Amino acid sequence: MRRSWSLLIVILLLSAISYVVVNYLDNRQFVTTDNAYTTGDIITVSAQLDDIVMWLGAEEGDYVEAGQALIKLDGGTQKNALDRAQNVLARTVQEVATLKQKVKRRQAELKQWEASYKLAKNEAQRRQKLAKKKMISIEERDMSVLRMAVAAASLETARQALAEARIDAGTMPIAEHPDVKRAAAWVRGQNSGVNKGTVVAPVSGHIAKRFVSPGDIIKTGKPLFQIVQLDKVWVEANFKETKLRNLRLGQPVVITSDLYGEETLYEGRVIGGGTGTGAAFSLLPAQNATGNWLKIVQRVPVRIELVGDTVATKPLPIGTSLHVSIDTSKQNGLQLNQTPKAKPVDVSSVYGYWRTGARQMTDRIIAENLPPESEPAGDKP
Repeated sequence: MRRSWSLLIVILLLSAISYVVVNYLDNRQFVTTDNAYTTGDIITVSAQLDDIVMWLGAEEGDYVEAGQALIKLDGGTQKNALDRAQNVLARTVQEVATLKQKVKRRQAELKQWEASYKLAKNEAQRRQKLAKKKMISIEERDMSVLRMAVAAASLETARQALAEARIDAGTMPIAEHPDVKRAAAWVRGQNSGVNKGTVVAPVSGHIAKRFVSPGDIIKTGKPLFQIVQLDKVWVEANFKETKLRNLRLGQPVVITSDLYGEETLYEGRVIGGGTGTGAAFSLLPAQNATGNWLKIVQRVPVRIELVGDTVATKPLPIGTSLHVSIDTSKQNGLQLNQTPKAKPVDVSSVYGYWRTGARQMTDRIIAENLPPESEPAGDKP
C-alpha cells in the first residue's frame, strides 16, 4: 500500500513538472494577445469643385478599379470659364502678333528718320560752306542747322520707340511670349476644372461608405466616398509593455479571427514595433506628474503584415477582432525600422486625366490665330 502511494506521488510530481515544462518553459518564446484588430487605409474621395451631381457610378460594397468614374458633375460653370479662357488666349496671340508687326513698323520709321537726318546733315554742311563764302544769309544757315537738330531728335525718338516695341514684342516666337504663355496656362487650368467634373477612384478597392446621391449640390472638400483595400490590410496588436522585451522585426505570427474561427489560420510577420503607448497618443494624454498617479501597465501597438493566400480567399474587414501569437524565439532582428520605405505609394498617374488634351488645345488655338508669316507654335512636350 505504501509503495502504491509513493508511485502515485511520483506520477503526480512528474505530471506537474511536465505541465510546467509544456505550458511555461516551452511557451516563454510566444507572446499572445486578444487585443488585436484588422486595420488599413481608408481612402476618402472628396469633391474638387462646387457643383451638382448628375451621375453616380458606384454603391456601397461595390469593387472599383483605380481610375474608374464614380461621379459626374454638371460642369456648366467650368465649361463657360474654359470658353472665356480660350477667347482670351486667341486675343492675346493676336495682340502679340500686333506687337511683332509694330516692331517692323518702328524699324521702317527708324530708316526713314535716318535718311531724313542724313539729308538734313548734308544740307547743313553745305549751307555752312556757302555762308562762309557769303553766298547765303546767316538766317538760311541757321535754319539748316535747326532742321538737322530736329531730324536728329526725331531719329533718337524713333530709336527709343523701336527699343520699346522690341521689349513689348520680345525676341521669342509668339507662342513663347510671356503673355501668350500666361493665357495658355489659364486655358489649361480651366480645362483641368472641366475634367475634374468626373470624379474617379484613386485606388482599387471596395466602396465602404457613400455620402452623396444624384442631385446633391456638393462643395469643394466634401467627402463623397470612402474606399477600403481589403487586400492591403494589416494587423494592429496591442501588447502589454511587459511582453515586448523579446519582440523583433520579422518574427513569425499566427493569427485567428472571430469571424472565421480558430480553424482558419492566417500567417503574418512583425513589420513595426510601437513608438509610443496608446495613452501617449490619446486625445487626453495621462498626466502622470499629478499627485493622483496610479501605475497602470500600458499597451503598445505592434504592426503585423499578413502574408500568404488565406487573406485573399477569406478577407478580413477592417475592425475584425483577432487573436495574435508571435514566436519570439528568433532574436536576430531589429526592434525598430532603421531604413526608409523602399516603395512609396503613388497615385499621381490616376489623376493624369485632369490635364488630358490641354496642351493640344492651346497649341491649336495659338496656331489658328497666328498671322500667315509667323512661325507655328509647334508641338510641345
